[in-house]
Amino acid sequence: MSQENIDVSVAAFDAWNRGDYEAWIEAFDSDCEFWPLRAQLEGRPYRGHAGLRAFVPELINDWDGVQFSLDEIRDRGDLVVGRAHFRGRGRVSGAELDLAIGVVAIVRAGKIVQARMYSDPAEAFEAAGLSP
Repeated sequence: MSQENIDVSVAAFDAWNRGDYEAWIEAFDSDCEFWPLRAQLEGRPYRGHAGLRAFVPELINDWDGVQFSLDEIRDRGDLVVGRAHFRGRGRVSGAELDLAIGVVAIVRAGKIVQARMYSDPAEAFEAAGLSP
């Protein structure tokens, strides 16, 4: 098990949850690719630190109180797979959302080089070659 890769991933979740978006961005490689669910629908990832800096206001302009609770995390070489919950309240609708998600990240040299979210956590584990 690569504890360093898990530590990097957990630190990224923690940074987001405390509102330290710069620390969240710094967990990623400067040439990263980030595929949240929104990017997958639009067919384009957020690339590099500039892309992550564009993502943050897009998400927090649509949602209040966004938190990601990490329920499980496993590694498989340079892959880190997590089961988490996205929680937030729609700014316009006021609707509360608590959505189970999966995340697969590639971590190299202490930085996240690619991360992809899944609306079904089991799909994330399967994509990484692990059983859910």
